[in-house]
Amino acid sequence: MSGPAFAADAPPPPAPGAAEDDEDLGLGETLPVEEPVEKRVVKPEDLPPIKMIYVKGGCFDMGDWEGEGDDDERPVHEVCVSDYYIQETEVTQELYEAVMGHIPAWRYNKAMPRDPKDPVTYASWHIVNEFIVELNKITGAFYRLPTEAEWEYAARSAGQKEKWPGLNNEAEIADYALFEDNSEFKLNNVKQKKPNGLGIYDMAGSVWEWTEDHFDFDYYQVSSKDDPYGPDYSMYRSVRGGSLADPPYKLRTTYRYALEPSRRLLHVGFRLAE
Repeated sequence: MSGPAFAADAPPPPAPGAAEDDEDLGLGETLPVEEPVEKRVVKPEDLPPIKMIYVKGGCFDMGDWEGEGDDDERPVHEVCVSDYYIQETEVTQELYEAVMGHIPAWRYNKAMPRDPKDPVTYASWHIVNEFIVELNKITGAFYRLPTEAEWEYAARSAGQKEKWPGLNNEAEIADYALFEDNSEFKLNNVKQKKPNGLGIYDMAGSVWEWTEDHFDFDYYQVSSKDDPYGPDYSMYRSVRGGSLADPPYKLRTTYRYALEPSRRLLHVGFRLAE
């Protein structure tokens, strides 16, 4: 905008006495200078323990071997995964807050009851990866999300034919999982139910768990055999394990679900791999 035009559009000078009126309203006061906020410094010893379970790699038939699942769980195909580690529990509010200085629910659902031993939720796939970047800076480790193949192999106690993590008898699910029949739609502390055969807790129910993979309904038709990482791109990411709001069908080890990576939900969390 040119100088003359700006001058023509400018408001007229204040009338006599206007300055005094401004002082009465406090408009003429100088705003206080904010003190610079110190950057948080978090050391490894400030974090709660992160227990990782060693998973010996191997080959297994990934997918719905019983023929009772959905089309995206088939065809059953042989997959081989390398050795890796997976977290004993889902990431808790305690760990997330220690790393980031807050939990996502403070921003997205301030009324949600908080408990440091509950799984952290309201974390989108993008937010989860921001957390992992910061955690790796603090610890010098190489934490990440598990792939779908790694998640299913671990959930099935190293690739066993387990319909649910640690069991095949539907009558026993309440002993292993927090789901629609026993959750009252409330989060609960991690490790309140029985673990699967590898000593991993809450892989069924509690909260859905983000994986690293993009989701493609037909991916099993073209999946590679060795350490598959999912399709190159899609609008969705895969979540696994079912949640406190779901029936036994969705808690199965082979059940797959897709979410937009920006979604933040009460019953979606994650666990780490390495």
